[in-house]
Amino acid sequence: MRMALWLAAAGALTLAAPARAERPDCGSFPDTRSRFSCYENVSRAPPEPESATHSPVAQEKVMKMNARKRRHK
Repeated sequence: MRMALWLAAAGALTLAAPARAERPDCGSFPDTRSRFSCYENVSRAPPEPESATHSPVAQEKVMKMNARKRRHK
């Protein structure tokens, strides 16, 4: 019974959590080393999905990749 309560609570928290986290404000870190590591981590992050799908250059790349996949089958 206790395990079911824990599973229900974990499931509720998972569903209530936002899908994507906000980007951190790297300037708010107190020391320089933390700031630089924050900037490095943010630069390694994948691009935002809405910016990647709406840019015309990204759309062209996707169309080219799809055409290549169709040709090679």
